[in-house]
Amino acid sequence: MKKAKSIECRATRPSDMWVAGVPQHGVYGHGRTLRVLRSNLIQGLALIGVTTEITLVPVSPELERLRRAEAAYEAALSDAVAALAAHGGTPRDIADATRVTTTRVATLRSRGKARRGGGSRGR
Repeated sequence: MKKAKSIECRATRPSDMWVAGVPQHGVYGHGRTLRVLRSNLIQGLALIGVTTEITLVPVSPELERLRRAEAAYEAALSDAVAALAAHGGTPRDIADATRVTTTRVATLRSRGKARRGGGSRGR
């Protein structure tokens, strides 16, 4: 059997089953759960001698809307943390104000510094 790279498959749920395919190998699968669908696809690929990891990406208009909302929230949270930090907010105050953990605040602050080139800004 040949080992292929991980394959990403878009999974849809047009009825009571999830469905997805790997058209380049002519393999299609279904399952009541995403776990069963992944297993079905892996088994189908194994029948033609392909072993690989399968990454399922569930898609629907509602899930796409949810992903856009999550991305907008993450951007707004990052902006709020940066603004509060720029005005001298402590990590605890920023966490309380944004309703996230201090660990999350520290992570967002370090990402923001990395994007801006790190270092201090000459205060």
